[in-house]
Amino acid sequence: MNSNSDAENFFSDLSDSTEHSHTSTNTNISSSTTKSKVRTNKMGYDQVLDIVNSISQTSEEANEEVQTKIKKDCNEMKRLLKVIREEVVEKTKHLQTEKTQILHQDEQKLKKTKRKLKKKTSEMKDIVHLKEELFRENTRLRRKLKEFLTEEEVSEVAKNLQQFWINHINVGKIRQTLEEKKNLVRRESLHLQWFFNKRHQFETKLFHSKDSITLRADTSKNIGGHGSAPTPVEMIAFSIGSQFCHTFVHICSLKGLKLKELYVESIIQTNMKRVLGIEENEPLVTMIKLTLSVKTDANEQKIKEACKEAEMTCPIIQFIKGTIHCKTKISEKKPMRFQSRSEGNSHVLNNIYTKNLKKYHNKIKKQGIKAELKSSVVHGSWDCTNNLKTSQFKAIVNYSKRESAVWETDTLPEFGGTFNAPTNFQLFLAGIGSCYMSRIALAATMNNVKLDELSLDCGIDVDYSKFIPENIHVKEKNGNQCLDNLEFKFKILSSCESKLLKKIEQQGANKCLGIFIAKNSVPLSVNIHVNETLDEKYLLDSKKESCDIM
Repeated sequence: MNSNSDAENFFSDLSDSTEHSHTSTNTNISSSTTKSKVRTNKMGYDQVLDIVNSISQTSEEANEEVQTKIKKDCNEMKRLLKVIREEVVEKTKHLQTEKTQILHQDEQKLKKTKRKLKKKTSEMKDIVHLKEELFRENTRLRRKLKEFLTEEEVSEVAKNLQQFWINHINVGKIRQTLEEKKNLVRRESLHLQWFFNKRHQFETKLFHSKDSITLRADTSKNIGGHGSAPTPVEMIAFSIGSQFCHTFVHICSLKGLKLKELYVESIIQTNMKRVLGIEENEPLVTMIKLTLSVKTDANEQKIKEACKEAEMTCPIIQFIKGTIHCKTKISEKKPMRFQSRSEGNSHVLNNIYTKNLKKYHNKIKKQGIKAELKSSVVHGSWDCTNNLKTSQFKAIVNYSKRESAVWETDTLPEFGGTFNAPTNFQLFLAGIGSCYMSRIALAATMNNVKLDELSLDCGIDVDYSKFIPENIHVKEKNGNQCLDNLEFKFKILSSCESKLLKKIEQQGANKCLGIFIAKNSVPLSVNIHVNETLDEKYLLDSKKESCDIM
């Protein structure tokens, strides 16, 4: 500051003037120093002022020139001290004002916080009061229900009401999943193994919340299989019908439409001429047909609209209609020698009966168009009873004249299910993978190539957020594409050349139903019967039609 520099100049001038009069005023200065020491106990402005006055008194005993100089400098010092004091007073006032403002702001914040706490306390009291009223109402209703239901039935009803279960779908959980908006893209993967020394050709393991199941598959006797398990095409037909049924029930449940009974029939028609390599350029799948039979008290028009919406949003149907990115890898290693069913039997190669295969191949060539198609028909039903101990969908698959298999599927808990059985996507992936495997084994057999090992790791990306129909934008192009990035990793061991092995894999891909529907749009028809059971005549006609074309 300027005042500080002025003060420094004053003291330097004072030092010069005292040096000139050092001899004449030695006694006076000693006496003034003694006086100033007496006043050292005083502090601040008063202390400095006393020092200045002491210097002024001392100047009376000095000569006239020194006296004038000292008085002038003392007056300047007093002026500077006054300025400094005024600045200190002003800053003190400013700090006091800021302190007052801060205290006021803190007081306002405190009042605002108290008001918020008071409001929250009031809201909590209202919530507690509401809960008490709901509890009393719940108790009253339970007492009323006891007149008509048992205690176990009352508990089940209360549990279902709490979780918003409709048509064996937890609608409350679906709403919660929609609100959370989590990243729900997951990778579904399976391992399938081809067997050379068992009655069935391949199997895989599927997991769910309670346990795991071993899923076995086999091809029909016509193309060299044993007929000891359902075929891969039947697996795909089941998963298509099951997934469409799941989507339809999800939509009905989210719309509040209660169903009493629900049955589905799924049919896939396959061109066997292409499977056997007779007609390579014809479509492999000629038709997929779905038929629903619904019993309900809901409005018939709303049920049909839900069916139409399910057709537009069902993930597997979109898989059938669209083009999915597929990728195949083959890992070749030196084969290990082991005993197989083909040892000592000239009619068996790669666990495929070549005698039956050749016989059916010649039959197809001679009979022509009427014998070229084969249908896989699966009938299933949805459990509408809200029984949380059972799976949602079940079907009986007949794979021989006297034998059948029961397949079940369920949904993940975050999408309204209980996961008491594998999901549709797991079974669909198993069907596609086993179909691909069987076609490679068939191609190897038709090329007279012996395989020593054949296994497959397959996977597909599933966007579960689009599994919920309400979360799908139907109008957007590919807005409801739920499945993508289908990948197959084969491990094939054989003594044949790599070039021939690659040719066999390409032939297998060309004859695989799953690969065909992933890359080509297949004709699809969906029908629904509301409060009309699929009568015996219709079922008999369907069975007769499928038998004729087999």
